[in-house]
Amino acid sequence: MRTKQNKLLGELMAGAFIIFWFLISYLLSYQSINALISPISNLMTVVPFLIFLPHGVRVIAVYFLGYKAVLPLFIAQLLLYQLFENMPPNEVHIPLAAVGALSPLIAFELLRVCDLKSYYRPNPPDAMPNTVGPPLLAGILAAIFNGLLTLAILLFNESPVANLNFLLGYLIGDLLGFLVILGLIVTVRNLRDSLKNNHNNS
Repeated sequence: MRTKQNKLLGELMAGAFIIFWFLISYLLSYQSINALISPISNLMTVVPFLIFLPHGVRVIAVYFLGYKAVLPLFIAQLLLYQLFENMPPNEVHIPLAAVGALSPLIAFELLRVCDLKSYYRPNPPDAMPNTVGPPLLAGILAAIFNGLLTLAILLFNESPVANLNFLLGYLIGDLLGFLVILGLIVTVRNLRDSLKNNHNNS
């Protein structure tokens, strides 16, 4: 019984952690990165977010937690719509949040069906370690799924912003945001491994 309670508590904490970092990453994208880039980038006329960090949070969360990350990501996007300005119409909040949360899962499941070791494995065999390749490919696929499905929802809703420039903006922002998050994680992991090796050798 206690083991189940600890497991549930751990999942709740992981969910809260995902929601927190999703919202923080949006704030960073909105207030810092893109605010600095916009004066010097012509792309900002067609791309609302040149670097959209929340997509990286989505992909990495699903990479580590699988389907358990979907609900926190869904909640996080709904909260985002309530906390920030210049958001889509209320009637598309739920479908857009569902698309954002499910796109990474669909991408990872597609890789899994293709017999690729897509999700993170806590204790992988030495012959098949966790590598950057699967989450990188999943992040690209998820950006494509998210962009196309979001465009379809907004077109169905007859949104004036739904066009090819909008799709281009989604793809560029999602891909660059994901690459930044993935790069940070790889850097931290390599630094940790280097410190561990130095400690073992000393």
